[in-house]
Formats: sequence, C-alpha cells, structure tokens
Amino acid sequence: DKTQCSPVSVAGGLEASTSTNRDLEELKSKLREISLDDDTCVAKVTPERIYSVACHPSPHQIIACAGDKSGHIGIWNFDQYGSDSAAESNDDMTKSSSDDVHLFKPHGGAVSSLKWNSSGTNLLSCSYDGSVRAFDANKQVFQEIFATYDDNDIYKEKIGYNTDRGYSSWVQSMELDHRYGSDGKCFFLSTSEGSVIHVDLRSKAKITFNSFLSEKKINTISLHPNGYAMATAGLSTVIQLWDLRNMGTKSNKGHKPFAWQNAGKSINSAYFSPSGSRMVTTTMSNNLDILKDAHTSSGLIKVPEHRIRHDNMTGRWLSTFMACWHNLPICGEEVFLVGSMQKPRTIEIFSGRSGKVLHEIRGEALTAVASRCCFHPSRLVVVGGNSSGRVTVAYDRS
Repeated sequence: DKTQCSPVSVAGGLEASTSTNRDLEELKSKLREISLDDDTCVAKVTPERIYSVACHPSPHQIIACAGDKSGHIGIWNFDQYGSDSAAESNDDMTKSSSDDVHLFKPHGGAVSSLKWNSSGTNLLSCSYDGSVRAFDANKQVFQEIFATYDDNDIYKEKIGYNTDRGYSSWVQSMELDHRYGSDGKCFFLSTSEGSVIHVDLRSKAKITFNSFLSEKKINTISLHPNGYAMATAGLSTVIQLWDLRNMGTKSNKGHKPFAWQNAGKSINSAYFSPSGSRMVTTTMSNNLDILKDAHTSSGLIKVPEHRIRHDNMTGRWLSTFMACWHNLPICGEEVFLVGSMQKPRTIEIFSGRSGKVLHEIRGEALTAVASRCCFHPSRLVVVGGNSSGRVTVAYDRS
C-alpha cells in the first residue's frame, strides 16, 4: 500500500521503531492527502444511531461496517459506490443499488462491538440482546455462536447458561483473544453488571471463566500483546489491569488487579497500542490519557505519560467517543484516532508517542459528529460513524 510506510515487526508482537523528524514529516504528508471532499465518501449504512464500526481487513478493498442502536448491521462496499448492481431483498437483508450497502438485522438490541477475524471471512458482532453472532462473508448469513441465558433448567445445555442476570444485564463489549489464533473462536465479553466472560468455541465450546471484576458496567476490555495482561474500564472510574494467568477458573472470587489508575469520572474506553507499550483512555473527565508501560506497573498509576484535554461531552443523543489505535505503526509512529466536537466537524489523529495532534480530517462529506471511528487494519483509511446512521470513509485518492 503506497499510503503506508513499512511497519516494524518483531517476534512476539509489533513494536514501533523510533521515528525520526523525516519519518514524522512523511507521516504528516501522507495524512494531509486523506480526502473527505466528495459526496461519494459518505453513505447511509444503518437506520439508526451507530454504536460500532469496523473495516474489513482486505488490502485491496474498502468495506466499511456499522452496527446501530436497534440491532442492524450495515456492510458498505465502498469501492462499488454508485454501481448498477440489481437491488435484492429478503427477510434478513436489503441491498441498495445506489451505494452498495447490505443491511442486516441479526440482533434485537444495540450492536456494541464489531470485529473481523484476520482472514476477513467472518464478522463477529455482540449486542445488548446478549448474543454473539458470526457473519459468514461467503454465504452472507449470520449464525448465533453464543448467547447469555438465565438459570432456567431448559437452558442447562447452553454454553451461556446462568450468565444472564435479568433486565439490567447485557453484553457491553467484545475483545478477540489473539492467544489462540486469529479466527475469532475465542473472545472476551464484558457486561453491564461488571463481569468479564471468556468464551472458547474450539473443539468443545465452553466458558473458561466468568468473573465479576467491577461493581459497575465495564465498557471495554483490551488484551495486551503479551497475552496475559488485560485492561478493563467503565463506570467505576478506574482502569484496572489483570493477570489472566491468575484467572483460569470460573470462580467469581479472589481476583485482584495488579495495577490501576483513577480517572475521576467514567471511562468510555481503554485500549493497548499494537506494541503494548502504551494505552490510550477516553474519559468523561474530558481527557485522553496515554499510559506508558501500564502492563509492567504495580499498584496505583499516579500520572499518565500524556494527558490531552479533549471535549468528550457528546451528550444524550450521540454515541460516546472511544479513541482507538491503528493496527500497525506508520513511519515509526503508533497513532490513534478519535471523533471531535469541533466545528467544522473533525476526526483527529494523534501520535501515541508525543500525544500531539498529527492531523485533523475535515471535508464536505463530514457534516456530523463521527462518534465511533476506526482505521483500516493495514491501510491509511479512516471510517467514522455518526448518530444518524451515516458512515464516512476518508482515504488517500492520489
């Protein structure tokens, strides 16, 4: 991909090299080439407010995905925008001939997370309805692979038996477990009640642990590249780091974090960078915090490496901001992006090393706050979703 400098790969994970001034200027130059000045960069992908976005890992195509408040998932083949393909529809899917958006309704509640497996053959989605479903990209069908159930005897044979605690219990987020491959067969789920569930769907499907790690909702889970440090964050106002080597049972008791940071107010998200050397957190204290080497810390983390003042008050009608990383270092820099309340509407890209803004993406196609954003896994492509169901794609047209 001509838009990306060579990433540095090392055994055991990714590691950002030390960027030079020349690398930094090259990166900024590439970011300036990202365009949003064309109405083909935006499409109506879901009927309602977008809660999650994802980008297919294909290096040759841009396929943007979004999940909304009511359980819809829209898949937009961006490269086919304006094609004359025939309109189709059935009970689960409708296809728009004008913008090549495929719309599904696999869930009965908000789609809180979307994750492609590394090969791009399956899209995993989790929802407030308590289910996890896998979309087969070849067959274009969704299949339920996990669901939470209450303690009624009729569900005893289900994997998720006795994981649903009632009306106030739902699945809040999902994190794929890279320790066991990249096919999406193992994953973590966080819940509104403060528990984390690990599901293993390999030879014999089972829950390997189901532990209450917080007294309040856990918004995100992030697994460090080392495979055993896990970060949780949510309404408790505390980012907690856990050692998975001490959590190999279904026991709900006795787990203690090895490190933590007090954010002051609720935390929308906390994610490790691809190398694991940093973590970015988005908080309702109107901060983006960058923590360095949090996985090697012990006890209270008093001060972040960088604290960036950022207006995160999206209000009642917009989805919250959740800063997230590019999967690969670019020109020696690990970078992350986040939506913005600025006018004109903006998506911001930051350096994880310095905490400084590298680029602000603006354009005629970005007319509303892009609350949920992500990068393409291997290209310099940005996808943003807003609260009217529209998705914007920014990329280098040169």
